[in-house]
Amino acid sequence: MKILLMKIFLFLRKKPPTPKTPVFNVTGMRTPLIDPKPPKGEEEFVKLMCNYAEEVMGFLPDPLLVMAMSPKILQEFAEFLSGYESHPRLDSDLLAVLRYLVAAKNDCRYCVTTSEAIMIAQMNIELDDLRNAQDDPSTFPFPEKKKTLLLLVLKMVLEPDDVEKSDLEKAYKLGWTDTDIYESANYAVRNLAVDLLLKAYKIDGQGALS
Repeated sequence: MKILLMKIFLFLRKKPPTPKTPVFNVTGMRTPLIDPKPPKGEEEFVKLMCNYAEEVMGFLPDPLLVMAMSPKILQEFAEFLSGYESHPRLDSDLLAVLRYLVAAKNDCRYCVTTSEAIMIAQMNIELDDLRNAQDDPSTFPFPEKKKTLLLLVLKMVLEPDDVEKSDLEKAYKLGWTDTDIYESANYAVRNLAVDLLLKAYKIDGQGALS
């Protein structure tokens, strides 16, 4: 029944065009501590989810292979990402840069190198802008409104004790709502959790699990 329902779900969804495949140049990767496999009896469901992810993204991210050890978590995370993909107020550039900078501060090699490749290939973002923003996020060439939310969420996630009411009020004045702020921060925190597990399993770059 689970397979049937997921097939119907994927069939009814509008299939996006396959994006340009990023070029991943990762050196010095450690050997991962695991070779993830789906639980017995869940192989077809996991294969279906992974095939769809590859069609949408142009490649199959290693974190999804890790999540395949728990198909429930894999499906939940796919639905989570799908919700943000169609978010009416948080665009893909903002979310991508937010994800990237959180990973950089957390020293997640997989997420940094993979995000750079995706943003360069699919979003026309300059590598120099990304690298400079690692040292000073305020240098990233976003408009004031988008940059204000970016800096606020980074502070909430990386330096939560330092967040003050004035930080929120600055975002309010530029048109951001509490919902926007919370959903942005939630996105960053969920991706931070993925970063931590990839580091623990020594998955340093895309293709490490090939």
